[in-house]
Amino acid sequence: MLQRNSSGFDDGKKRLRLAWAFPVISGAALAVILTLYLAPSKYFTADLLAALLLIVVLGMLGFLRSGLGNGCKPLAPLLAMLIYVAILAFSNGTEQAAQSYIKELALGFIPFLLLYVIFRNQPQVNIATLTLAVFLTPGIVHLAFMYLDIFIAIQKGDIPFLSSSRQGLLEYIKNAPRVGRRYLSWALLHLLCAGWLTAWHFRNTAFKYLGWVLAGLSILSLALLDARAAYASIGIGALILIVAIGPNRSWQKLKPYLPRGRGRLLLVCFLIAVAGLGYSAGKSRWVAMSYSLEAAAHDVFDSDVELSQRPFVNEAFWTAPIEDVDKCYLEGHFRCKVDQSAYLRLAWVLTGMKSLVAHPFGIGYSDAYLGHLWGVAGEPDKFQRGDSFLVEHVVSFGVFSLLFYALLIWGVLHSMRRALQAGYASVPLMTLCMLIVVCAGRGLVDVFSEGLWRYFMALLGMYYGLLQSARPANTQ
Repeated sequence: MLQRNSSGFDDGKKRLRLAWAFPVISGAALAVILTLYLAPSKYFTADLLAALLLIVVLGMLGFLRSGLGNGCKPLAPLLAMLIYVAILAFSNGTEQAAQSYIKELALGFIPFLLLYVIFRNQPQVNIATLTLAVFLTPGIVHLAFMYLDIFIAIQKGDIPFLSSSRQGLLEYIKNAPRVGRRYLSWALLHLLCAGWLTAWHFRNTAFKYLGWVLAGLSILSLALLDARAAYASIGIGALILIVAIGPNRSWQKLKPYLPRGRGRLLLVCFLIAVAGLGYSAGKSRWVAMSYSLEAAAHDVFDSDVELSQRPFVNEAFWTAPIEDVDKCYLEGHFRCKVDQSAYLRLAWVLTGMKSLVAHPFGIGYSDAYLGHLWGVAGEPDKFQRGDSFLVEHVVSFGVFSLLFYALLIWGVLHSMRRALQAGYASVPLMTLCMLIVVCAGRGLVDVFSEGLWRYFMALLGMYYGLLQSARPANTQ
């Protein structure tokens, strides 16, 4: 009898240690994995760590207890997408090229399932802390490297602060970060959510202020990067979320967190400072924005120039050296008058939308999908692909790709509405939903592949894991 009791006591201690160790170890591992996904060329290491951790977690929990079967249900649109890509590839002879796309899409299932299993099986008491740790660590790491890179660049004299009246004082700072603006802006959005969750989670006034400082620092850093794709994705994501949830309900959820009295004045002053900083970091691009968008629309629909020589097709037009830069700007030559990024992005988007009329089911995937669409595939000094997840899928796979990805995002929005109506939508869950929709908005204006795709899938897994753990038993 004594031996049995002793054994039971030891088993209880083991279970207690496991309950304590599981959130700590998994939280640290997830923070590392998400940090690596937000660093170019590091995502293979993150894939390996995620796969190993998934095996360990499934070994600890068992398949049935893990709930992995339910976790696969939200992936149905992506599974349908895989099948459609395979069918299209076999029908038009692009099997080899499609293999790379299928591989990249399928690899995103690993972080999705890992995050889903871990968050679904977390006790509710650990959820807020684990979510905060997973958000905070990648954001802090990338923020620290950002300012370290800027400091080193200034020391080396690589950042001129006074160049011309056309450019802002801080225009060259955005080129300093080693990971590039695309990945860094994602990390800063991550940190923004971490600051918000810190201010929400802690009752201590000092921690609340720390959370708001982190959120404010992330916003100021985004402005310093002149990350217009991030600005657009926030606007698009917020609009989608408001429409899906409903304007009245969105306002009711947001209203309690808005400052009052002097806080409103501070918020207005802060937003003015952010706008000024953003303008200074991208003055030349903001000044040229309107003209660039008009020029892109004209060149796609109304230009008499041969297609292969139009600026949005002819890469050599942008890479050719400018003999006299001052004269180019003073005389308002197109090359110096236009904002290259805004012009090319809009021209490619419009080209993609036009391709839906001629190729509603897509032309098949390849690394030179735009080159094939324009008839210049393989030609030197011609653009072969663009910086847009939307254009890549519209041109390659047609209307069905829009349908499948829209269903994926609709699943998130629909489940969020149900959670709000039933009253089990927590602040971390709503924060994740917001970030996922913002990421979806990013896909409309920017590249959305490799580590960023895995990161997005990890957010989806975290969201659905939280949703399942918070949902009342009678509604599961």
